[in-house]
Amino acid sequence: MSVDAARLQRRLDDLRRIRTATDVAGDTATAGDAALHDGEDAAEIRRVIAAVVAAAEPFGTPRPVWQGTGPLDPASLAQRLAAGVDGDAIETRHGWYVRRELRPTYLPLNRDRLSTLPGMPHPDAPLLCLDTETTGLGSAAGTVAFMVGLGWWDGDRMRLVQLLLPDHSEEAALLDALADMIPPGTCLVTYNGRTFDWPLLETRYRMGRRRPPSIDGHLDLLLLVRRLFRHRLPDARLQTVERHLLRRHRTPDIPSWQIPAVYYSFLRGGPPGPIRVVARHNAEDVITLGRILSHLERGYGEDEVRRRAPAGDLVRLARLLRHEDRAEEAIGCLEVAAEGIEGTDPDAALAAVELARLLRRLGRPAEAGVAWSRLVTAPGLLAGLGWIELAKEREHRQRDLSGAWAATDEALMTLYRSRGNGSAMLRRGIEADVAKRRVRLARKLERQTATNRD
Repeated sequence: MSVDAARLQRRLDDLRRIRTATDVAGDTATAGDAALHDGEDAAEIRRVIAAVVAAAEPFGTPRPVWQGTGPLDPASLAQRLAAGVDGDAIETRHGWYVRRELRPTYLPLNRDRLSTLPGMPHPDAPLLCLDTETTGLGSAAGTVAFMVGLGWWDGDRMRLVQLLLPDHSEEAALLDALADMIPPGTCLVTYNGRTFDWPLLETRYRMGRRRPPSIDGHLDLLLLVRRLFRHRLPDARLQTVERHLLRRHRTPDIPSWQIPAVYYSFLRGGPPGPIRVVARHNAEDVITLGRILSHLERGYGEDEVRRRAPAGDLVRLARLLRHEDRAEEAIGCLEVAAEGIEGTDPDAALAAVELARLLRRLGRPAEAGVAWSRLVTAPGLLAGLGWIELAKEREHRQRDLSGAWAATDEALMTLYRSRGNGSAMLRRGIEADVAKRRVRLARKLERQTATNRD
């Protein structure tokens, strides 16, 4: 039994005792007085029940008992929803839906510069940012998208339109309106939409025996954010990206898990006002997609602006470029990132490691040796890795066994100076590599000494 139920039970017991006392005293009371007591008791019970319902847990299962809401037919729901969100109720041959267009947002985007980044669409392809609000967080057949936010660029401004579903029976009208707003050759821009939003919409189209709209590409920014910025974000949620990457803070917002309850409350006859809060949440999500694209274009779209980017971001960007066989651009990113190697930035040392390995893989050992030489000036354990690679270079390419032995000595000194710091796994790997290398070098030096003696 919940706390509210126990409190209500105690109050009802008190009222029954009062009623019993009133009945006992009825021998001396008039019939009018008894009727007055009955009326007071009934009013008190109703007051207590209303107070308990009002004090129920705010995040519990909604159990509204709305009165005086009028008819709940689709047309009436569409009119009420349109009035609540300041939109337009539109009737089609398949039913009703609500269309809400917001004021355009100034958000310039250089498509040519954006297209230079890995994974970005062609500059002539139409971009359509999409975000949905659904009746559940799963992807089962019963989950419906009751609000679809769409954003696209018109010059330097981003236009935003929201399509809302007044009732489940009107889903066909909303799906038709959504299909009409997706132009041919569109590239969708979503956040986790590749695994949730778009598959859910495709399922709704197929369940309605409709062909889903065709798109030429799908840019899921969640994947890109994880690859580029996960190293400096506490998590990859969209609002976390807003705070830590875009430096923007939303006003008090509704949690995503509360949104289905708000919509179901409206369908049961509740007020449409809370839907407006959900619409604001959806609009912010769509605009944030455009802001992420703008941030990527302005901060990473050209070599000159990349010089101001954090070293860790450039290392991750170089990996993406390398996967697209754009080795020279990847080398440029890594060289810029490795410029601060003599400081305390571990990402600069990581850039030097990846630069040297990439150059070696491309068959440029001399340049790789220069990169390893820069790494030995880095603080921490990665300098030991640089000395090991220099030992390999001197042993195998230069045939300088004494120089290789000296490099292993420096690696041991680096391990000693950085004791207690850095990754334990990296330390064990360097220690094992140094020990194995020194054993082999010792045998070679003995053979060389014996040969020289002869």
